[in-house]
Amino acid sequence: MLKILLIYYEPRPSGQTTHVLSLIQGLDRQNYHLTLALPPHLQQSLPRLNRANLDIIPLPIRKLIWGPGLIRSLIRLIRRHKIDIVHVHSQEAGLPMRLVAWLAGTAKIIYTPQTIDIRRANWQGVYLQIERMLAHLTDLIISVNEFDRKRLISLSISANKVVTIPNGIDLTRFDALINPSHIREDLGLLAGRPLIMQVGRLSPQKKPLAFLKGAAVVARRYPEAQFALIGEGPLQAALVQQIQALGLQEQVHLLGWRDQAFKLLAAADIVTLTSQWEGTPYALLEAMAWSRPIVTTAANGCSEVVNHGVTGYLAPVGDIDAWADAVINLLDDPAKAATMGQQGRYRVEQCFSLEQMIRQIESVYEQVANH
Repeated sequence: MLKILLIYYEPRPSGQTTHVLSLIQGLDRQNYHLTLALPPHLQQSLPRLNRANLDIIPLPIRKLIWGPGLIRSLIRLIRRHKIDIVHVHSQEAGLPMRLVAWLAGTAKIIYTPQTIDIRRANWQGVYLQIERMLAHLTDLIISVNEFDRKRLISLSISANKVVTIPNGIDLTRFDALINPSHIREDLGLLAGRPLIMQVGRLSPQKKPLAFLKGAAVVARRYPEAQFALIGEGPLQAALVQQIQALGLQEQVHLLGWRDQAFKLLAAADIVTLTSQWEGTPYALLEAMAWSRPIVTTAANGCSEVVNHGVTGYLAPVGDIDAWADAVINLLDDPAKAATMGQQGRYRVEQCFSLEQMIRQIESVYEQVANH
């Protein structure tokens, strides 16, 4: 039985949490003993988990800067539990934890960053060079999209060290009967009016201000349309100001962070992303699982998720008019939108199921452990 340490950090439960919990749910506990290390504020959001061969250890993990006490605790954990593989998730944990695992000296190291872009663009080059150096300590890097795998290889990281395994979702969670009207009522949204929804942190990466500018274009054609942003973040105040400046107080709803936001996507007519960069965004996979058509920027893995013109539309990053035109196109033709949604469900079943992701990651674990 392989002993796997899963460790990650993020400020609020989001894509990293979804990914790690998916692994815990899907990995065969008869073959793997799992230890999950995470900051206490994320432990509070964990669902009831099957605790067979699973240890959950809250540790004072912070973004990037880790104190000597935490480092000593992790080294002891790796050695005492005789961990075979340390699987690090997220950039915030990936930079310090790979050094810690290397210092412990007993385990193989796998790293899944989800994305290799950072918010501070002027530091992007430095960050990528750090990734290049840390790759020497890493046995395998899992990129969640092919675009980023090629970027990592372009840094002179060996192609044998980087594999692409896209995120996958548990489709059984989307088989339940959910009444969109009840969801809308709970959210304070109106039934019978078009609803365009976006889920994501209100941060520069997600470009929610572009969502508002696009909404203003769409609203000129469809004044009855509703727009919902689910998430919270540093741009909250700027969004409130922009909504007022654009006169969209009646159309745009800032709904804040919501637990199990994937269920809310079932209430949308169209699900969008205006992101500057992405990995394999769960919001798109979840929308497709609900048979909802997509309008997204062609950022990183988004263009590998959405089949343009078949399951939705791709717009160039930052092209607000192209994004708005695509939304209007779907509102103009509900039959086309429904067909695209159905094609999206089929695509996620074929290419982005949890079973496929787990199978590939288990193969990676065995490969790394036996190398």
